[in-house]
Amino acid sequence: MLEIVVWWAVLTAATVVFISSVSPVELLVAVVAALGGAFAARRIRQAVGGRVGGGRGAGRALLALPGSVVRGLAALTAALVTGQAGATVRRVRLGPGTGAGWAGTLLATSPDTCVIDVPHDDEVLVHTLRRGAGPMERAVARADGAR
Repeated sequence: MLEIVVWWAVLTAATVVFISSVSPVELLVAVVAALGGAFAARRIRQAVGGRVGGGRGAGRALLALPGSVVRGLAALTAALVTGQAGATVRRVRLGPGTGAGWAGTLLATSPDTCVIDVPHDDEVLVHTLRRGAGPMERAVARADGAR
């Protein structure tokens, strides 16, 4: 039940944000549609065998997000200006308890990084324009440095 309430709240808030002027009818439609979406999201998660959890390290990763975006934008700009990108594909081994879904999403927020695949629950395959690990990769990677 808690999962449905959380999905409902998030979906309702997202809908309200995208409505230019919120009238009572639009708000009612948003609330009802979000409720249907919440039940569907829970059912889809159950069907694919997904589990709720894996939030370990999320706070550290969110703190690294602004630096990762700025550094990624700089790398992308430099690649566009010079025409030379030090592009590489590498595996990022995730720390214990780190969810591949949210970690992959945060890794992909950097303008110079693209998540290609999530082959395992503890690993993300990324294409990036920089050779060394960025702030986001360091935030979600295993503590022992394995990649």
